[in-house]
Amino acid sequence: MKKVFALFLLFFTFFFLLAGPIHAQVKPNKIYIDSGILKAKLGDYQPALKDLNKAVAMDSGSAEAFYNRGVVRYEIKDFQGAIEDFNRVLELRQSYPEPWFNRALAKDGLKDYDGAIRDYTKAVALKADFPDAYHNKALDLMEMGNYTEAVMNFTRALQYKPVFPEAYYNRALCHYNQNDYTAAIQDFNEAIRMDTSQADYFASRGAARAALGQYQDAIIDFGFVISIRSGDVSARMNLALAQMYLKEYEDAIKTYTAVIDLQPENGEAYTNRGVAKQYLEKSEDACNDWERAVELGSDKARSYIYKYCKK
Repeated sequence: MKKVFALFLLFFTFFFLLAGPIHAQVKPNKIYIDSGILKAKLGDYQPALKDLNKAVAMDSGSAEAFYNRGVVRYEIKDFQGAIEDFNRVLELRQSYPEPWFNRALAKDGLKDYDGAIRDYTKAVALKADFPDAYHNKALDLMEMGNYTEAVMNFTRALQYKPVFPEAYYNRALCHYNQNDYTAAIQDFNEAIRMDTSQADYFASRGAARAALGQYQDAIIDFGFVISIRSGDVSARMNLALAQMYLKEYEDAIKTYTAVIDLQPENGEAYTNRGVAKQYLEKSEDACNDWERAVELGSDKARSYIYKYCKK
C-alpha cells in the first residue's frame, strides 16, 4: 500500500497592523490602506494592490501598508514580492509575530522550507500560543522527512488549540510514515470525530487499518470514501487490495473493473484483477488481463504470463 502524504494545509490570516497609535487626524495613506483591505477581503486583489501601492508610495515608513500589500501579493502568488514587503515590515516592527508567520508562508510558496521553519520558530518565540505557526512548521518538517520533530510541533499546536482536526490528521500522517499505525489510527479517529466531512481522513485511516491487517475496518473506510467521492481511483484500488487480502476475489474483481472503467490505462488494475481471476481458476480471463497490463507497461504482469499462461 502506498505511503500517505500530508495535505499541506496552510492557515493564512489577514492581520491588519497599525503603524502606530491612533490619532484623531487620519494619515493621508490610510484611505488607500482601508480601501485596499476592503477590496482584498472581497477577493478583488488587483484593485487592492493598486490602492496599497499608492499607500506605500505616500508613506514608505508605514508598516501597515507594507504588511497588507504583502498579504495581497501572497494571495496572487507573488511570493517573492510578499517576502520583500514582510522584510520591510520586520525592519519596522520586529516584535510582531504575524509578519514572521506570513513571511514563512511566502517562503513555503517558494519551497524554501528551511527558511520558513526559521520564521515559524521566530513567530512562536514571540507568541508561544500560536498554534497555526506550530502546525505549519510541522508540515515543513514533514516535507523534509523529519517526522519526530513534526510530531512534537503538531502536539504543541494541539496544546494551544485542542479542536484542530487538521493537526490531528497531519500528526497521524507522521505516525503512519513512522510505521506507528496504532498511533496513526488514534489521531485519525480524533480528526474524524471533529470533522466528518473530509474524505481524506477516512481514506488515510483505511490505509492505516489495512497496514495493521484490519482489512474489514479498512473496507468500511474506503467504501465511505467512494460513497462521497465516486471517482476516487486510489480509494478503489485500496479497497480492492483489502478485499484480496480477505480472499473476497469476486468483490475485488468488481472493484478493479470499476477502476478500469474510470481509468482504462491503469495497468496495475488489470494486473491485480488478473490475479483475482487466477485465484478463482479463471485462467484464460486472467491471462487476457495480464496481456493488456503488459501492453500498458507492467513487468509484473509479464512474469505472471510466463508462469501461468505459456504452454
